Amino acid sequence: MAGWNDLVSFVRMRYEIMRQADGELWFNLPTTGERTQIVAVRQVTGEDGHPWAQITSPVGRVEEIDLGRMLAMAGDAILGGAVADDGLVLFRHSIPLGDTAADGFDRPFRLVVEVADRLELELAGRDDH
Repeated sequence: MAGWNDLVSFVRMRYEIMRQADGELWFNLPTTGERTQIVAVRQVTGEDGHPWAQITSPVGRVEEIDLGRMLAMAGDAILGGAVADDGLVLFRHSIPLGDTAADGFDRPFRLVVEVADRLELELAGRDDH
């Protein structure tokens, strides 16, 4: 089972890290065509007291997004949900560290990015994030 350091190693081997801080990574993932999507992964402590990896990807600025439509569209996703943070609408999902094998990180990263990219394209009509 993998911890935070395993997740960091996994990301380093596969993606170019744009920014790294204590307990936080930022990197880009390709989506469709020439589009890419920013991913931020943060180490957080869950309500259960255990470590989790919180995966977020931006959709657009709060003032530019139809939030009702955003919530309805995000509700169709099989994982995650929509949040607003610091003026941005984000699609977010968390996975438990210690319960996830290192090879289990890529799938949740890609699912979050695919949903966020689809929402961004549909709601913002451009590839800003």
